[in-house]
Amino acid sequence: MADLNSQAFWNEFMRRPDAKAAYQAERRLQDKKRVWLEERHAIEERGEHRRKVADALEDAPAELKKLLAPMFHTRVVVDFLWMVYDECQQKKSNFHDKLRDDRTMDQLLRMRENYQSGGEERMAELEKEWHSTCTAMALDEEKKKELKPQTIDIHTLKHVLEFGQECKREGNLKFQEGLYEEALHIYSQGDEVMKKWKVDKHLKNEHKWLKDYHLACLKNKSQAALKLELFQTALEAADQALVLDGEDHKAWHRKVQAEKGLGKFKEAEESLAKLEDVAQWCPDRRRILRDCEAERKRITYAKIKHKQSTTQMLSKAFEAGVFSIDRDRELEEATKQLEAPPPSRTAQVAADKPKKAVEAPLRPLERNIQLTVALAGDLMEELAEAYGQKWFQERVRKCARDSGFERSVFLMRLKDVAFEVQKPVLQKWGFEGNEHGVREMTAAIREHAGKNGKEMPDWLRQKQERCLDLLYGGKEGGMLEILR
Repeated sequence: MADLNSQAFWNEFMRRPDAKAAYQAERRLQDKKRVWLEERHAIEERGEHRRKVADALEDAPAELKKLLAPMFHTRVVVDFLWMVYDECQQKKSNFHDKLRDDRTMDQLLRMRENYQSGGEERMAELEKEWHSTCTAMALDEEKKKELKPQTIDIHTLKHVLEFGQECKREGNLKFQEGLYEEALHIYSQGDEVMKKWKVDKHLKNEHKWLKDYHLACLKNKSQAALKLELFQTALEAADQALVLDGEDHKAWHRKVQAEKGLGKFKEAEESLAKLEDVAQWCPDRRRILRDCEAERKRITYAKIKHKQSTTQMLSKAFEAGVFSIDRDRELEEATKQLEAPPPSRTAQVAADKPKKAVEAPLRPLERNIQLTVALAGDLMEELAEAYGQKWFQERVRKCARDSGFERSVFLMRLKDVAFEVQKPVLQKWGFEGNEHGVREMTAAIREHAGKNGKEMPDWLRQKQERCLDLLYGGKEGGMLEILR
């Protein structure tokens, strides 16, 4: 026979559909009752405030009574007068003098003008504006207050951990069923309870348990908010999770998605770079890095789409001047990359093999500049000097680490990094400062290797090898052996 006093029995019992339905119905009933009691208490409290203010105005000057009498029945006026009355009671100052104060009188005169011009409807609008302002001020004050968790005892910790475990389990079930709003509510409840407590550092296991459950709730809360497109909520939950564990790659990924959803593309790219750094210590770092590469393409596409939607608000004449052929091609290319099917397992196994990127058709190569052997040597010396800069070498080595030392990913990223130092050299030598210029420069150098690629003079080949060594980050970068 089951032990009714056992926690395991009640955990199993609460998993039954009839028990869940009964529990949720009871919870909804209690929530309705709580809301009704709060509303009733607010009505009674407002009536008490009105009575006290009316009593205090009995001895007020006739001019003041004449000003207030027509609009005294409106809630916004009573609330304002109560605020003044309550302040006077706390400071033990005269209520009538405070009402005749220039600042207070100015507010009352404005209310009277609004009442005379718009009647009850205008006063209702004023009430909404006033309450929204007060709510915003209260929220700002709450944010300024530092939330200091209280030290928890073992008995309370047991209940908090059980509650956190149940929130995680119930929230995950709702999330899997597609009930994201309910899942977000459950995860938020777990977060609200667990963030109020802390465990003494000497209780290492208990500290880890509380941290792990809280971290899981925050990450899941962020994910549920992303599904509902509540990007600010998702960002706040991800930031709180990173306070608990700054090396959690899932929290960083949630942060990237939230910042992208808010249109904070620069911050999203910075967070993505941090995620790539964190991924270096993860067992499945290759998968994470591939996901990061796909996410970087999505951010690029989102940036282009955002620019396009912003520009569409302008006139057609201006729009025609802003959107160039290159911009359209860039958008089409990003769209193709996003719509491409995910790689199969066979493709993932062959990830080390070079892959041809899906690109728009390249402009046919036009050769306008010919280089002598001596000039080709001078050009490679300038490129080697540019590649040898300390900042560039650091960028290339970071690029190798972020790519997980995968050949195809590294070469794809290196292209943009290298172009920063190639462009000034290209323009100095008369080539176009774009991709076509890079292709023409490469063709001008390869021309001296002959058709079979083996006719280049030894001294020129040595310069070429030194140039490539520096381009790939040198022996310290870790990519030379892989590429060769």
